[in-house]
Amino acid sequence: RIIRPAFLPPLDKADGAVIHSDQRGKQKMELIVQQEKCIGCGACVRDCLRDLLYVEDGKARVKDGICIRCGHCVAVCPKAALTLEHIAPSSLPLVEDAPLSDLQRDMLFKARRSTRAYKDEPVDRNVLLKALEEARYAPTASNCEEVAWLLVEGRDRLHDLASRVADWMSTLTGKYSHVASAFRAGQDPILRGAPSLILAHGDANMPWNALDCAAAVSYLELALHSYGIGTCWSGFVIAAAGNGVDLGIPLPEGRKICGGLMIGYPAVQYARVPPRKPVRLTVIE
Repeated sequence: RIIRPAFLPPLDKADGAVIHSDQRGKQKMELIVQQEKCIGCGACVRDCLRDLLYVEDGKARVKDGICIRCGHCVAVCPKAALTLEHIAPSSLPLVEDAPLSDLQRDMLFKARRSTRAYKDEPVDRNVLLKALEEARYAPTASNCEEVAWLLVEGRDRLHDLASRVADWMSTLTGKYSHVASAFRAGQDPILRGAPSLILAHGDANMPWNALDCAAAVSYLELALHSYGIGTCWSGFVIAAAGNGVDLGIPLPEGRKICGGLMIGYPAVQYARVPPRKPVRLTVIE
């Protein structure tokens, strides 16, 4: 049963259709075009991934079909004429024209470093939550939005997790075989003394889960950098999780960890931007 939100007009004053929200057609939702507001510009038609809209007699109309709930139709309409189930135009923030300067853009990307030396102080939880709020706008395949987070803190908990990773790495040969022995000798090559570890996980059955987590972690890394918080990809932890190692943390059933960061306030500050290899681009026409 579909419950129509109170802010929607009666259907005799709008054009609407019940559309499926997943491939199996088990969930249904309602997309409404308020005809008195629609100017027939076709922006929603051009932007709809699933081709659920068309213009007829100067007004946008709705087809039946499968929707991925991206909300683009609501966001792109210049006249706030569309409502997608619970997504009303009035509930969405306006896009502000606030371009970065060339220097700000350069420093956002080029001054980010992989931090491997941290101050012994906790990350401000409110700042972390703001960064996570920004990271949730990272793209996900088919708008599945399945990425969730686990925050691991506390020296004992972090040491236990790192010890489990070290136990697994002690079974490896090759270039990383020294990591476990270094950890046993009192060093911390696994978490680098970070006061926090944040892990991204998603639906283990989604083939694009790793890509979604990687995109979200990249967004989070840049967001935290903008707040002065250092990060480093927790590659050893992610590799261990991917090989079935029990990290000693509660992971919901059916989920898989595919990304993560050590986070904390940097103990060192960089005065210069280090070099990187030049862009390697091949143009194919």
